[in-house]
Amino acid sequence: MKNNGEINMAQNESGVVLIAVVCFAAIAAILAAGLMSESSSQLKLAGRNVNLEKAFYAAEGGTERAVAYIRASGVVPTNLTGTIGGGKFSAYLLATPDTTGTGGTHAVSGQININPNSSPQHEFLLMTTDGQAFDKDDLQNALLQDYSGDAYLLRVKPKGSSDQSIIVDGVSYALDKNMAYNFSADSFPIALTNDNRNTNGLAMGKWWININGSGISFGDDPDPEGGQIVYYSIYSIGTAEGIKRTVLIDGVHQESWAKYALWYNSGPGEIWITSGEVFNGPVHANTWIYISGNPIFNALVSTTKSEWGEGPASAQFNGTPSPGYQFNAEPQSMASVDFNSLYGKADIVVTGLTRINLSGTNMIVSNSRSGWTNTTIPIPSNCLIYVTNAASGSNKTNVYVGGTLDGRLTIATDRDIYITNHLTYAVHPTNNSDDALGLIAKHDVILTDNTPDDINIFAHIMAVGSSTSGSEDGSFKVNDTYRDYAGYINLYGGIVQFYRGAVGRTTPTGYRKNYTFDTRLETQPPPDYPAITNEYVWSGWRER
Repeated sequence: MKNNGEINMAQNESGVVLIAVVCFAAIAAILAAGLMSESSSQLKLAGRNVNLEKAFYAAEGGTERAVAYIRASGVVPTNLTGTIGGGKFSAYLLATPDTTGTGGTHAVSGQININPNSSPQHEFLLMTTDGQAFDKDDLQNALLQDYSGDAYLLRVKPKGSSDQSIIVDGVSYALDKNMAYNFSADSFPIALTNDNRNTNGLAMGKWWININGSGISFGDDPDPEGGQIVYYSIYSIGTAEGIKRTVLIDGVHQESWAKYALWYNSGPGEIWITSGEVFNGPVHANTWIYISGNPIFNALVSTTKSEWGEGPASAQFNGTPSPGYQFNAEPQSMASVDFNSLYGKADIVVTGLTRINLSGTNMIVSNSRSGWTNTTIPIPSNCLIYVTNAASGSNKTNVYVGGTLDGRLTIATDRDIYITNHLTYAVHPTNNSDDALGLIAKHDVILTDNTPDDINIFAHIMAVGSSTSGSEDGSFKVNDTYRDYAGYINLYGGIVQFYRGAVGRTTPTGYRKNYTFDTRLETQPPPDYPAITNEYVWSGWRER
């Protein structure tokens, strides 16, 4: 039998064990709780990362859908929405630049009432410099809180049955209730507020946007003039489980054939690019390129061949990507040049032999079928003239052209274009000129036998070669390369030809070449100038 001391000692030992067990259990519970919390945090973080990726891919997918929409000739501006994978996108397409007609930047202040209705007619998009984006769908969320900060883009269509107004450069400016307006700058202050919230802070009233900044460009949607390249901006917002990511693409546009300083499909053997020739635009050939001496190429030179025909001697290649030239390039085709489309877009259509002498903003035209003999006709803004094939008669579709142009004009024909004299602009292209001339022939563009020495030609020229099935059809050339030496062809523009024509011989006879690419034409081609393909390129991509 145990005595009381032994019993008490046993009881004490049991108590210590119990306390230890309880402590260990508590520690285990704390550790388990910590592990569960960490696991939960990791799961939440993993889930957030998944949703970030979903939102990004949805935003990217939105930009691709937007480009496809533009390619299909969709009406811009617009807002496209959809679902990709586990995310949703809302892609906004805007034509740029947007102007009020006054140009420049402005000091803008005031507030605009916004319509949060989800109808496509009620437009709202706010892009902030801290990476946030708000659209009309957000405005329908009663939980949305007021925002104050800096923005780089605001697009808004004022709400209401009557016009609203803001202050621009200290003067009241009316905002048409039927128009959407774009405000943009590197950064300008804005505040997005709701004028009535209930006791729980939910938005119950009207939404307002307040602007108060300077250096702001703004205006309604542009109406691009004929023939000019239209540039688009795409703002695509991807959303997944409340997480947003935004992708922006700037400068989305089609490239026209006027981007080329020189392009040709084939040629009669060795036609050389030689010393003294400078190309500030792309050069491409679907055949051999022969180079002698030290010509300068300041843009990419490409050929479908695996090597030079001969050369490149001491040529300078300054284009990008390095080394400034490309072998085994993809063949290109002028099949995209649609003469039926040009005919349909033409402002003036005449039939048969036509003589045009450009005289500033007018042209002096002779065409017997139209009853014109040296008839003075004003040149419409951004004009396209099309000369169609006559059913009978000699020279039944040819066009003869010379003179000085003050304006923007394209001349297209079913047959040949003959250059008879100097072709120049009222303002030289290097002196902030807005003049532009395009010559597009189904057959050839030819210098006549009596063109002057050291002739000046300011134009972008296309000899497409689709008038006949001849392999030598489609050239820019001199009618008689054996004519007495006539100095230089001083061409300021570019040449695209199916079959590279000769303008002189090494004897020398005919002309030598002094060709300068008119870089303006890359972004401001002559009216209705054909696009290279139905593909689009862009100048910038970024995520904000």
